[in-house]
Amino acid sequence: MTERERLTQIEEVVSDILQKQDRIAEELTHLTMKVASNSIDILSLKKTVAGLENRIERLEGKIDNHTQMIIELQHDVRSGQNQLKTGMEAILQAIQSK
Repeated sequence: MTERERLTQIEEVVSDILQKQDRIAEELTHLTMKVASNSIDILSLKKTVAGLENRIERLEGKIDNHTQMIIELQHDVRSGQNQLKTGMEAILQAIQSK
């Protein structure tokens, strides 16, 4: 085999290697862009989740306030019922004593 033939074979091998390297570089660029896009999506999701968590905390606070109000109203109703009962008993006693 002459040097010229050997050089031709080496040129073909090097050419194939360079083509593969170019394809790998293109794929790497594409993957890098996908990763960047996914990173942006992840940041957007994190922001959305943080907003939802904030809204949930506010709703939990409102629920706690409403629960406390309900407890206070129940107490007021029981107190009113007891006062009404006491008043009714006093009226009945007054009627019975006449």
